[in-house]
Amino acid sequence: MQLSPLPDLASGRRLIWTALAVTLIVSAVLAWHDADLARALGDTDDAMRLVLVRDLMAGRGWWDQLIPRLQPPVGSYMHWSRLVDGGLAAMTWTFGRVLSPQAAELATRLVWPLMWIFPAVLSALAIARGLAGRTAVFVCAVLLATNVQLYTQFRPGRVDHHNIQIAMTLIAAACALARTDRRRWAAVAGACAGLGLAVGIEALAFQAIIGVSFALRAALNPDEDGRPARAYALALVAAILACYAFQTPPWRWSLSVCDSIGFNLVTAVVIGGLGLAGLTAAGAALDPRGRLAALGGVGILAAGAYLALDPACIHGPFAAVDPRMGPFWFSHIRELQSWPKMLAQDPGVAVRSIVMALMAVLSGTVLLFHERGRPQSATLLICACVALAAVAAAQALRMQDYAFWFGVPTLSAAIAVVGARYLRGLLLPTLAATLAASPICVGVMLTALVDLAPKPAVAATGGVDERCFDTANFAPLAALPRGVVLAEIDLGPFILANTGDAVLAAPYHRMSWGILAAHAAQGAPVGEAEGRVRALNVRYLVECPTNPLRVGLGSLEADLRGGRIPAWLEPLSKPGETLQIYRVRPAGR
Repeated sequence: MQLSPLPDLASGRRLIWTALAVTLIVSAVLAWHDADLARALGDTDDAMRLVLVRDLMAGRGWWDQLIPRLQPPVGSYMHWSRLVDGGLAAMTWTFGRVLSPQAAELATRLVWPLMWIFPAVLSALAIARGLAGRTAVFVCAVLLATNVQLYTQFRPGRVDHHNIQIAMTLIAAACALARTDRRRWAAVAGACAGLGLAVGIEALAFQAIIGVSFALRAALNPDEDGRPARAYALALVAAILACYAFQTPPWRWSLSVCDSIGFNLVTAVVIGGLGLAGLTAAGAALDPRGRLAALGGVGILAAGAYLALDPACIHGPFAAVDPRMGPFWFSHIRELQSWPKMLAQDPGVAVRSIVMALMAVLSGTVLLFHERGRPQSATLLICACVALAAVAAAQALRMQDYAFWFGVPTLSAAIAVVGARYLRGLLLPTLAATLAASPICVGVMLTALVDLAPKPAVAATGGVDERCFDTANFAPLAALPRGVVLAEIDLGPFILANTGDAVLAAPYHRMSWGILAAHAAQGAPVGEAEGRVRALNVRYLVECPTNPLRVGLGSLEADLRGGRIPAWLEPLSKPGETLQIYRVRPAGR
């Protein structure tokens, strides 16, 4: 029996059609799996994003990001990108021309995350093609269509900023690998890098590696690579300046911060971009060593400016977090957990993250070994991104998405390289090998083995019961007169999104006053708690008894969980309801 050869999906038009087919398949699966969007508003960040978008559509100023309903009377300034708020508001407004306001918002929550799948998938396929040609494209398409864990940040309802950052990073990397029209694609890479950094800085290190790849190629080969590098640098500078000026209030233009785009990051990018552009213009007058030395000087100057404007940023994006919040909240944030902690809390998730990262690193090693002596610049760039993604994922779970998205094209290229020798470019053998080596298959098998192993008892110090976030549970609170609510920190965004109330605490590191005040009130003995609660002008207490207890025994929260309700609180919920609501009785009654 004659076996069919692999289809050629690597041409420009076929690559686009392949990406579209994968996108439609994955979107259908995700939409079916998350069909009931009306039940809940996603996670805490999704709910908070909807609060910002609704306020914007209700008339709040574009540059007014002070949220008075967070930790009143202080309020809290949200550092999130206004570009995302504007995009979501524009889509909701457009749907609202033909749908009711509620249906328009629901349609936006469905369509917005799904629409970022196509550029991410297309870029991943282009990266695979740049690494190992047509066979890698076929393998990558199969892996992208069958590994649903890739799309955690793209599922319906996910209106946070991570999907945009992932897409912009992948586009920039794919454009850096382009072999034709390199000047045009370099400009696209620079523009996407600027937009991605304006949306959020989680991918800053990856964008820096991509920028360094343009710079090194220009330094080593100025005649061929100088113009693309200059196009990248100027587009990056223009994009980041435009985005920063558009989304940032003028009175904040001179402020430096560590957790988002600020004056320090913009200054560093402008120095690096203009320095690279100048180097490419004058590169012919220098020898290779001189160009590399000049390039290093530009990099040192850019990094020095970033840290000089805010020295605390040397400790990372959370340098300004109040250390008092660590023991009871910040150190337990799920997306910031390391592999060892995740193995104890959720072995299945940890194993899948570890498997993909290790497979990506191993695949990169295979490619470097295959090209030993003369590695391609594309291979070096993607291997650097893969190595960084693996290290970052080991430190914080939220970075596993980059290990997945850089890992799948790298794994595809490794399968293509090995398959060229053993599979002879045949369809069925290549498909079988791809499915056998798929991260989801390997991860499921290893997870099953981990589940069989004995597990030590782990105290429930983190995590939440997602039933607490169901929209219907907040209807009784929404029907009451508005007031300040004292509640568990993760309930804060959902109370804001589902009611007109204000909250003292929400899971955002900049609002340390409200978080600490709420924790002190919830953790105080009943006799002391009354004074603290009244001093904060709290009108309601809200509890979700199925959530882990964040304070010790003898506290107000622990007493409420045990049914010991002090006289100054009036229960408003029926026993057994998911959310227990208590009203603070007027003083003296």
